[in-house]
Amino acid sequence: MPASWNDFEEIATHIFKFTSEATRSDFLDICYANDISDDVVDGFDALREGVMFHNAEEVKAALSEIGQLSE
Repeated sequence: MPASWNDFEEIATHIFKFTSEATRSDFLDICYANDISDDVVDGFDALREGVMFHNAEEVKAALSEIGQLSE
């Protein structure tokens, strides 16, 4: 089920404080290390494997494109 960008944004912005690029696996690692909702985990899991994201806006666009954002 889609989730709000606000739910994804905290993870996306957090990771880019420490690195200039991230993949689906990086977001999932953060989700699994914390108590993140299943909808957010499913959203990140739906991203294509191997795609490098360079900022939160790219992540937001990708999630929107695959129908994972509720807003």
